[in-house]
Amino acid sequence: MAQSLNLFTEAPVQGELDLALNPMTIAAQVAFDEATALIPGQAVKIVDSVDGIPKVTAVTADTDDVFGFVNYSEKDADFPAGAPCEISFFRGNVMYMTASAAIARNAKVMVVVSGSKVATRASSGICIGRALDKATANNDLIRVLIDLPGVAS
Repeated sequence: MAQSLNLFTEAPVQGELDLALNPMTIAAQVAFDEATALIPGQAVKIVDSVDGIPKVTAVTADTDDVFGFVNYSEKDADFPAGAPCEISFFRGNVMYMTASAAIARNAKVMVVVSGSKVATRASSGICIGRALDKATANNDLIRVLIDLPGVAS
């Protein structure tokens, strides 16, 4: 979302962190074979590699083992193959994510791969956290308390 120069405060954007402390952040690198640049708020999985910092790639199904989510960066709009990035992982970070439909406050949410969004968790999906805000429609920006590793039960 483009920010207007006439705003008194900037509006939140997908992938931006919220609340005072977000200690579960780790440096990572986009896998060199990633075909499409990763965007802030996108779910990623870790790649089995032998050296350096963790390599990540986009999840391809809502049943993938999500490692974390790409953090928003004021410097970079997206993260192509080989680019460094920061990932919110495990539990505790609160991130702005885009809803794919209405979501109740405190509902368990899952990844919607198409469009890098979240939805109320279905029985087959992996739970990645809880909605801290209520979403009333598609494309609402809500805060999600990340809780990984997600489980399907």
